[in-house]
Amino acid sequence: MQIGVGGVAAAVCFFVWSAAAALSALAGAAIGVIANLYMTLKALQPAATPRGALGHLYFGQLAKIAVTVALFVLVARAPRLVWPALLAAYAATLIVFWWVPFAASSRT
Repeated sequence: MQIGVGGVAAAVCFFVWSAAAALSALAGAAIGVIANLYMTLKALQPAATPRGALGHLYFGQLAKIAVTVALFVLVARAPRLVWPALLAAYAATLIVFWWVPFAASSRT
């Protein structure tokens, strides 16, 4: 779902603004997807105890922040970066990350 929202954001940026805005939106969406994917995979690792599971979750969240910051620093060096497009697509992936579980829980 996050990848789809990132693609839609990039398409909108391309048609409304420019190719540079679309690439910036793709970069923002990629930052969100990569960081969330890493955190999710880390948090879902099997643990022998509840304390271990909580540790995986905490470490996953900490690593998500570190990955996000590192990727933003890396992308900030790109020429012709369109910050509003990048940040909007990144925010859209975060909204989807939180919205999907709530939407799924309301169906049950």
